[in-house]
Amino acid sequence: MGNCLTGSESIYGFCAWLTTRDTKTVMSAMDDAAPIVELIKVFCDKNKLRDPRENYTDYLTMPDNEA
Repeated sequence: MGNCLTGSESIYGFCAWLTTRDTKTVMSAMDDAAPIVELIKVFCDKNKLRDPRENYTDYLTMPDNEA
């Protein structure tokens, strides 16, 4: 698929895009996740990133909350 972004490049790029937007992005355990999911979709579509595998959570490891 040519010049695809790596996973880490995608995360850095997504966060960089969020910090350049005029609209404030709020993400926390107490907030609705729908708006961020919509932004992820926009970013992925724009960068022609593949959809996540159905079982991607089988491979996902989260850092401790202190990180």
